Amino acid sequence: MENRVHHISIRGKIILVFLVIMMVSILVMGIYAVHQMYNSLMTNTYRNMNLMIESTGESISDSFSMIENATIALSASESVTEWLEDSHYFDEDNEAYYLNVQKLNYEFQKTLTYNNVWKLNLLSYVTVYQNQQLLGSTYTKQVSMKKIAEDSVLAVEAASQYPDRFIQLIPPTAVSPTFFITRKLKSDFTSDDHLLIVAAIEEAYIRALYKGLMADEGALVYLVNEQGTIVSSNSQAELGMKISSEVWSLGLPLNREERQFQEHDYVAVSRELDANKFRLIYLIPKANLVKEAFDSMQNFLLVLIMLAILFIVLAIIVSMKTTSFVLDITTAMDRVRKKDYSVRLPEYRDPNLDGLSRSFNTMTEEIQELIHSKYESQLLLHEMEIKALQHQMNPHFLFNVLLTVQIKAKMSGNETIYKMIESLSALLRAGISGDKRRTIMIQEELKLTEFYLSLQKMRYEERLSYQIIVMNDELNQCEIPRLVIEPIVENAVVHGVEKIAEPANIFIYVKDEGENICIEVTDNGNGFDVDAMIGKGESPMEQHGNEHIGLRNTDQRLKLMYGQAYGLKIISEDQAGTSVYIKIPKKRKLNDESNDC
Repeated sequence: MENRVHHISIRGKIILVFLVIMMVSILVMGIYAVHQMYNSLMTNTYRNMNLMIESTGESISDSFSMIENATIALSASESVTEWLEDSHYFDEDNEAYYLNVQKLNYEFQKTLTYNNVWKLNLLSYVTVYQNQQLLGSTYTKQVSMKKIAEDSVLAVEAASQYPDRFIQLIPPTAVSPTFFITRKLKSDFTSDDHLLIVAAIEEAYIRALYKGLMADEGALVYLVNEQGTIVSSNSQAELGMKISSEVWSLGLPLNREERQFQEHDYVAVSRELDANKFRLIYLIPKANLVKEAFDSMQNFLLVLIMLAILFIVLAIIVSMKTTSFVLDITTAMDRVRKKDYSVRLPEYRDPNLDGLSRSFNTMTEEIQELIHSKYESQLLLHEMEIKALQHQMNPHFLFNVLLTVQIKAKMSGNETIYKMIESLSALLRAGISGDKRRTIMIQEELKLTEFYLSLQKMRYEERLSYQIIVMNDELNQCEIPRLVIEPIVENAVVHGVEKIAEPANIFIYVKDEGENICIEVTDNGNGFDVDAMIGKGESPMEQHGNEHIGLRNTDQRLKLMYGQAYGLKIISEDQAGTSVYIKIPKKRKLNDESNDC
């Protein structure tokens, strides 16, 4: 990651920093806006929940009030009043029993017919018991007398468990989803004789009153009596059961609470219905509310994303425009690095930038003038020195070759002489005669060197062996000054073969060192004192005659062409041989001689 950042241009870094700051700012503002909008939507949702449960609670309270009023109206009928005055009014041994029962049923039916509970189907049926004996029944919808008798008997038995309660609510169960409201009437509190009016209410009628609360998937609604028994719920399996303690413990009054119930997170609200001591509890899965909130924010989020993209695009355009001077400067400096001093910076209509532009343009103009007035004349001088050094090497080399041919001519008259002369002719044509180039490809230089070594091999036969290795084929195409390797090889032959009795080995290795090329020439000759033989900066002709002049000339020639960082490095030990390292910049020998290899 650090390497990638390192290779980014300064302009790119400025734009990147600008974009990061812009994106972080947009992200922070977006998160804040989304958070505020989410809280607002959730608050509105909770408010709606409270309004819904409040209106639903009022509707349920009104319904039970109507049922209670209906039972009061029934208890005020003429037949009930007659029984209250005369407890034997419905005795079976009374001759008027059947007439009285018939009258009671008629009065009940007439009362309910004109009552809202009948019109709203809040009551399923009403029965009247004297003690444990069924006197009569009235129903709003067709219900079999067998079911009426069986269900109402259960209500009578449940009411008898609490003889001191005159008004009771008998909760439904999952098996029998009907709950009852009973009203007990006594004419004489000294006896146990009583009339019991039983109003049967189908739980489905009450559940229909809060169907609006069940619109959300997974929502739970509980209508609970003061004992904590569920009298109505959209979870039918829980009818008649005790409400869970997690739900029952909801504080009252309240706006909202979050509860974990049945391994799910719910938002719960509840209301106490004071008229009949019921509690209405409403739970919605929190995930539903969150989803609804984010669904409501879809358009907002879309607009937010589009604005963010627009701001980022504008930020890129502005940052690129405001940092264009950085690109101009880096491009101009790169051209100067490539020795193009004709580059100029434009005006930017900014005092600071225009000052920088003028300074840069003045610098390139002065450099250009300096090159034309001084540097080119110096190059001409160096070129003359190089040519003089090249001409110094030819007589010494020709002398050795001719000497070798003379010796072979005296020793034998075979084909060897022919081959030697052929190699010599090729060497003269390829490396010396008529070639005005300053640099050639490494493979050409190695070919010239091998011509020389092959001639010396014929001279010394088994006393001389050599090996030439190039690290990779790409290096063969790189350029090198003419006749750089040959003088070093010649020096190795003179000191590695002529002055030792044992076989001499010469090793040439061309290797890649990044931006440079290193050529190693190693021999196993006697070696020599480098400082004493080569000198430390004096003129070559002032040092020890002509011995090792090839090394000094080659080193000076390379420094003139490439600078003081390049040239020869010589490591030599007495009786242990010599290693010469040639260091030159790596450049490919193409039409454009400045291309890197």
